[in-house]
Amino acid sequence: MVSLSINRLDVNIMKILAQEKGFDELCGMTINEINTFYGEDDLLTTRHNLVMRVRTLVKDGYMEKGIKDHLEFTYFITEKGLTTIKWNGGKDNE
Repeated sequence: MVSLSINRLDVNIMKILAQEKGFDELCGMTINEINTFYGEDDLLTTRHNLVMRVRTLVKDGYMEKGIKDHLEFTYFITEKGLTTIKWNGGKDNE
């Protein structure tokens, strides 16, 4: 069952990580990379809001903190997160 704390922004964050194959510590993405995924002029949300949502997703086990990339940590999606967004490996027909 999906947690009631999950919202549409959370699903978008997890889908970005899944699309970019952010499945482990080495392939994760920073907050800035997630936020600018759709382009510099089309941010996902404010940086503060994204940080707060990512912290909640990590606390709830949908994502984990990865390795440090310069000044920021990377984050990656867990099996729980993949199950929640019903990730099928990016196939369109399923």
